[in-house]
Amino acid sequence: MMPNNSYWEKRQEQKYLAGEKKINSFYKGLEKAFEQAKKEIKSIINDFYMEYVDENKVSYADAQKLLSRVEIGDLKAFIAKVNKHMGEYNLELNNMSIKARITRYQALEKQIDAILQQLYAIEYQHKGEKLLKEVYSDSYHRTWYNIDVYKGFHQEFAQINPKAIEELIKYPFNGANFSSRLWKQKDHMLQQLSESITTMLVQGKNPNTLSRDFAKKFGTKEYEAYRLLHTEGSFIIEQGTLAAYKEDGIEKYQILATLDNKTSEICRSEDGKIYDIDDYNTGVNAPPYHPFCRTTTVPYYDDEDYSEDTRAARNIEGKTYKVPANMKYKEWYEKYVV
Repeated sequence: MMPNNSYWEKRQEQKYLAGEKKINSFYKGLEKAFEQAKKEIKSIINDFYMEYVDENKVSYADAQKLLSRVEIGDLKAFIAKVNKHMGEYNLELNNMSIKARITRYQALEKQIDAILQQLYAIEYQHKGEKLLKEVYSDSYHRTWYNIDVYKGFHQEFAQINPKAIEELIKYPFNGANFSSRLWKQKDHMLQQLSESITTMLVQGKNPNTLSRDFAKKFGTKEYEAYRLLHTEGSFIIEQGTLAAYKEDGIEKYQILATLDNKTSEICRSEDGKIYDIDDYNTGVNAPPYHPFCRTTTVPYYDDEDYSEDTRAARNIEGKTYKVPANMKYKEWYEKYVV
C-alpha cells in the first residue's frame, strides 16, 4: 500500500481547490449581479430626484408627501414586474403590499427593497444553494474515488440523497444558516442605503453625491457575500467528505492544516489531531473552524506506519518543501519558522 499522508494530502488539497474554484467562479457572476443592482437603484433614485426636484433639490419635506393614486398604481406595477421575474424561480416572496397612504420616500424605499430582494433571492440564495449542492456532490465523489484508488475499487456506492444536502444547507453550523445570514445582509444593506438617501435629502444634495458612498457600501456587502459563500462552501465540502468516510466505514480522521504563516491559531492547535468519526463536530474538532478556513481532514488508519511519509509546507515566499508527515504545526513552526 502506498504511503498514507502524502497521498491524502495531495488529493484532499485537490478536492478543496476544486470546490474553491467553483465558488470563485460563481462569485464573479454574483459581483456582476451586485453591480447591476447598484445601477438600477441609482437609476430609480435619479428618477425620483428628477420627478420631485424643485429649485435644483428635493427636500426631506417634499419626500414625505403622500403619493397620488396614479403614483401608487405605478409603484404597484413596478413591484409586480419584479415579483413576476422572481416567480419564475418558484421563490417564496416577502410581502410587499402597498398601503393606500404612502409617502414618496416610502415608495422609493420599496422600489429599492424590491431590487435587493431580487438580487439576494435569485442571484445569491437560489443560485448559491444550487452551487453548494454541486460542491457537495463533487467533494463526495472525489473523496470516494480517492478512497477507492487507495484501498481498491468498489463495484457500487451509495447515491447522494438531495434532501440530505438541503438539510445541510439549512443547518446553522456557525450559529445561523445560509439563508438567515444572507437575508440579514440584505436588510442591513437596505438600512444603509436608506440612511444615505435620507442624508442626501436633508442636506439637499444631488444624487450624484451618492456614487462614492454607494460603491463603498456595495463593496462591503460583496465581500460579506464572498465570505459567507466561502465559509458555507468549506462546510459543505467537509460534509461531502464526511459522508464518503462513513460510507466506506472509516472510523477515524486526522486534522490537516496548511503549514504556512497564514494559518490561524485554532487550526495550528488542531493540526495532526486524530478523532473518531462518531465524534465529528464542525467548528469544535472538524473544519471549518472560522471564515476562510483552509484546514481539511484525511482518513486515519490505525494499522499504518506514517514515520517515513511526508507532507508539504510553504516558506514565507510561498515555495513548497517536504517535512515528515507526522510533524504537527507547532513542531514545524518551532523548527522552520522560529
